[in-house]
Amino acid sequence: MNTFRFILNCILLLFLTACAAPVAPAQTSTPKAPTAIRQTRTPTLTVTPDATLGKIEGNLYWQPSGSEGIQPIPDVTLQLERHSGEYLKMKVRSQADGHFIFYNVEPGEYGFGLYLNLQLGERKCEAPEYIYSRDLKWLHYSTWSKVDVWYDVIFSSVDLTINLGETTVLDFTLKCP
Repeated sequence: MNTFRFILNCILLLFLTACAAPVAPAQTSTPKAPTAIRQTRTPTLTVTPDATLGKIEGNLYWQPSGSEGIQPIPDVTLQLERHSGEYLKMKVRSQADGHFIFYNVEPGEYGFGLYLNLQLGERKCEAPEYIYSRDLKWLHYSTWSKVDVWYDVIFSSVDLTINLGETTVLDFTLKCP
């Protein structure tokens, strides 16, 4: 019985030793000051444009009150949702100059949405007027503020028709009263 217990204890000891986490060496350097929180981004997908398919492009701008000039709105999420046939959703973000492009859009009917998620310091006024290059009966679904970000969600209530080989332009300006 003692031999059996000895073997069982040895097996248990080997098992526990194999499962034990390695001990980290003691720090010899001085700790670094805390660094800023890194924001991760979704990798950019490079798309080869196909001229035979449709394309939607446009610009997003602010027009502050009392100003004739405009300022680009970067990093805004724009979304297309196909409403006929096979369900399809495409998203892009506006570039630093406020420009956006949806390449290789298959023909069909699409709803269009803007998700303005701006830092409070980037918002030029509380209730901007939305000026657009094409009237798709835009609906302002919601506005809310969470921590230091101001959110606005705007959708078209009329579908956008995309045809082969055509470019559709949708420009938006948020004008402050």
